[in-house]
Amino acid sequence: MMVPQNLWSMATASAAGLWFASGTHASDCSTSSIKNLSIPHGQVLDLSATPVNDYNYQNSTLKFCNVTVTYTHPGLNDTIHVNVWLPSSNWNQRLQGAGGGGFSALDSVDVLEKAVAGGYAVVGTDAGHKLNSASSDSWSLDESGKVNMSLLKDFASVALNDAAVVAKDVTRDFYGHGPRHSYWNGCSTGGRQGLMLAQRYPTAYDGILANAPAINWPEFIVAEYWPQFVMNQMNTHPPPCVIDAITAAAVEACDGNDGVKDAVISEPSRCQFNASTTVNQKVNCSGQKVTITRNDALVVQKIWDGMRSTNGSSLWYGLEKGAPLSGGLAITTCSTPSNCTGAPFSISSDWIGQFILENPSADLTQMSHEQYQRIFEYSHKKYDPIIGTNNPDLSAFKQVGGKLVTWHGLADQLIFPKGTEKYYKEVESLDPSVRDFYRLFLAPGVQHCKGGDGAIPVDPLESLVNWVEKGIAPETLLGETEDGSRSRELCPYPLVSVYKGGNSRDKSSYTCEEASK
Repeated sequence: MMVPQNLWSMATASAAGLWFASGTHASDCSTSSIKNLSIPHGQVLDLSATPVNDYNYQNSTLKFCNVTVTYTHPGLNDTIHVNVWLPSSNWNQRLQGAGGGGFSALDSVDVLEKAVAGGYAVVGTDAGHKLNSASSDSWSLDESGKVNMSLLKDFASVALNDAAVVAKDVTRDFYGHGPRHSYWNGCSTGGRQGLMLAQRYPTAYDGILANAPAINWPEFIVAEYWPQFVMNQMNTHPPPCVIDAITAAAVEACDGNDGVKDAVISEPSRCQFNASTTVNQKVNCSGQKVTITRNDALVVQKIWDGMRSTNGSSLWYGLEKGAPLSGGLAITTCSTPSNCTGAPFSISSDWIGQFILENPSADLTQMSHEQYQRIFEYSHKKYDPIIGTNNPDLSAFKQVGGKLVTWHGLADQLIFPKGTEKYYKEVESLDPSVRDFYRLFLAPGVQHCKGGDGAIPVDPLESLVNWVEKGIAPETLLGETEDGSRSRELCPYPLVSVYKGGNSRDKSSYTCEEASK
């Protein structure tokens, strides 16, 4: 859910030379070669094809044809842009769909660059609105101040399948045949998009990589505000140094549960650490000694416990112990360690203000527990059918031979890993043979889509390709820490990586086994 560059505005700024790069026109990169576009319920408004011969990428030069299709769904007052980048040579016969982040249907131009560099034709869509992951201000409400349901549906699902259809048509015209195989590659919103494609458009992609997926959107997005709500209710906004100290104490207490001290909690659900044990401990905050108060500890404990109803029952999950709360949902800004205010995660407060209250200026700091619970319930009821992406019936995707891989970092500071685990269990309850086509890998110590002290999957897309094209199911995913000092094979859920002795930094010292009870 990261903020991307404002890609689509580059279409009107040729001087930027990035989105619509200039170059010598190639004979095969022209609108005359794109003749067979067919968009479901759509009408093409504009088509352009621009040859790009000198695109700099990681000390190399990329050459590709940049095809842009602008279209609308008549009667819905939407305008959607789809970009397809087509390698001028060495096409690997594959199409890659590029995922988004936050409110943005496409995360960044980096995804397109990497795909083309790997020989893929790649497609990205703006789903009909500005690519701004942190805010929906430009599109969420219509002129009457009501939710723009057409654009929300475009973002949730419709534009995703449209982009796949457009890309296959364009590649077919450009290369003389369509892709031999097609893959979706996304994390966060991109993960949600991937699951939506598997659920509603099972023939769009042969293989789907849906990482840290923003499934259960109407619930978890509201629940992301819980840390700020707790701090407001308790009138306690701990400085980041205090929150980090409590998190570090949890890691210290549970790090060795797996027999290895590596600053990673391998199985957070087994970590019984309670934040109250840190009360009265001293923390160094930029040279100033600060004492952890009972309220400080209670704030963190409530964040770990997750969103609760007014009667104390669980409404949604909390973040796992070890996740960096001060860098995610429990951000505070301070003039001094004793004078701090909350800084809500913008996507959560935006969703509540725009899509639930239809009042962008609503003061959420004054929200009562009853009001907050009603917002959660309303969000679920109204928007689950549109963007919940939690239908566990993947039988159609399985039937056409689709393969699906998800990995999720257990130190994710934005999206609750237990929501992903919940979905996978629901798929399995409908189909006990789920691992024949869908596998989930949990990555201890890894943050949202990247970062953290844990082993991050190195090339999960390659594992997915091998599954689709060679029938080699991923028994593990190779992971490495960002500094390259540790490696570990991540295990398919519900198995966990268990240390068996030897060099704790090497993947050969671990095996996949059932989690201990």
